[in-house]
Amino acid sequence: MEEKTMKKQSAVGSQKNKAEGKKIRRWEDKKSPLLNFLTSQLLILCLLVTCHLSLVTIVHAATVDEIVNDIQKKLAEIHDMKGTFSQTSYLKDLEKTETYAGTFYIKKPSGIMWEYIPPRDEKIIINGTETWAYKKSQKQAIKTRFSKEAYSQVPIALLNGLENLGADFDITIMEQDTLHLKPKHQMGFIQEIILKTSSRNFPVKMLKVLDVYGNKITIELTDIKTNNGLDDSLFTFTAPPGVEVFDMTQ
Repeated sequence: MEEKTMKKQSAVGSQKNKAEGKKIRRWEDKKSPLLNFLTSQLLILCLLVTCHLSLVTIVHAATVDEIVNDIQKKLAEIHDMKGTFSQTSYLKDLEKTETYAGTFYIKKPSGIMWEYIPPRDEKIIINGTETWAYKKSQKQAIKTRFSKEAYSQVPIALLNGLENLGADFDITIMEQDTLHLKPKHQMGFIQEIILKTSSRNFPVKMLKVLDVYGNKITIELTDIKTNNGLDDSLFTFTAPPGVEVFDMTQ
């Protein structure tokens, strides 16, 4: 009797296992197309992402060229300009930050003048290779020679030398409107320049110059007007009576 019962239970268990096996196979049969579909979709997604990244790289490279060409084209059409500026200078050795403001005038090919407003008393005039620094309150004027080596000390002068961006700098995009410039050749003590672009009549709205010593000078430009027909007399300097002149070019 017990033997019959065990055989019966075994038969029932076998039938039950077969039924379970059929269910599993049916589930796997249903699951297989789903897995295949998901796998194919994942593959397509991977291909799309790869393609997208490739396109981003191409667009990014094109965008650098487009921005640089746009800046150079706009600058080529400007004969002179004037405006206001604010300057923030960080002196690393002194752990000190100084802030100034003033007005500037630039005329091609090599005329540059800017004057600080109080409390800083100083006017700088550059004409070709000649530079004058005039301090009215001290009745002193200093004459020196100017070259690209001095850009790190007078970064606003860079505004008159940006027409050859591609030739002078290695350029990358930091943000949509921000370029990172690395000099291809020695340019004074300049290590790198951050340039913010503008869609207005003048294509530059900010310059940040970092030198090899860790000093930083940031210049922001506002109220810029171009092609005003500026007079050449703005870029010449004659020492007023009573002013002591230090000629460092001798």
